[in-house]
Amino acid sequence: MATLTAETLTGGNGGSALLPRSVSDEIWKSATEASIVPSLAKQHPVILGENIIPVLTKRPSASIVGEAENKPDSEFEVGAKSIKPIKAVVGLEFSMETLAQNPANTMDMMSEELASALARQIDLAILHGRQASNGQALSGDPEFINQTTNRVKVAGSPASADAELWSGYDLVVGGKTARDFTGFAMDPRMVSLLANARDKEGRRLNPEIPMGGAVTNYAGQPVAVSRSVSGQMDKSEDTKVRAFGGDWNALRFGRALDIALKKIEYGDPFGNGDLQRRNCVAFLTEVIFGWAVLDKDAFVAYEIGEATEG
Repeated sequence: MATLTAETLTGGNGGSALLPRSVSDEIWKSATEASIVPSLAKQHPVILGENIIPVLTKRPSASIVGEAENKPDSEFEVGAKSIKPIKAVVGLEFSMETLAQNPANTMDMMSEELASALARQIDLAILHGRQASNGQALSGDPEFINQTTNRVKVAGSPASADAELWSGYDLVVGGKTARDFTGFAMDPRMVSLLANARDKEGRRLNPEIPMGGAVTNYAGQPVAVSRSVSGQMDKSEDTKVRAFGGDWNALRFGRALDIALKKIEYGDPFGNGDLQRRNCVAFLTEVIFGWAVLDKDAFVAYEIGEATEG
């Protein structure tokens, strides 16, 4: 990780135009992606160390008996899933000169940006088992939503998008575990397909879907929209997934520890050399979180590709 200077910090396309500070109030910051997993998953308290969640594997069932007949017994069996918390961290290092100059009030944006980076990492880990900074698979072979064997091919056509969503619905509610269906997580490109579905006269079938606006519901199901659904965020590449659906009660998520933004003036947190010797300052925020996928069959993945029979 390189130390950011005033020159490299504003080195993006048009970045030099951010100076002087007198015009910084006119900067429009691009909207950052917020984590969608906490809004869909069932919240679960998580402590440091291993967390065990009981999972019902056999449910008791009632019987009808006649007069003087023997009463049958039933079955009840419980398994377990484990949550092993992991730590997500994001940090930045600045020269003291850059910190003092504060080009375009960049420091005022930093706290929100670091929090947003953590949110993207949470989604990528739980949906795709990936690390945001390099797109590689997480170590330890954790379970994640995209491991579900319930798959529906999305043709990429507005005309078939609605039927494809219903096909995934049938896979979940009609599967061997007969799960409920509690919502969708969609990539913006899936929303676009649904919004552009039209009748023979060219009228939109879903006019309630706004262009560029928030979509919170489709076909009576809650919807969360994020680029993290496709996996195409930061250094992570597109997985071709355009939506996930299913029973989100089968996903448990919790945070064990939040460490708010902190300023580090001593030491060598990122391996760039001693901060004081180089007259630099680092900022760091991190979160320890964990999740468990109780039943992968409770979810369906909608991915771009040619439709297959059956």
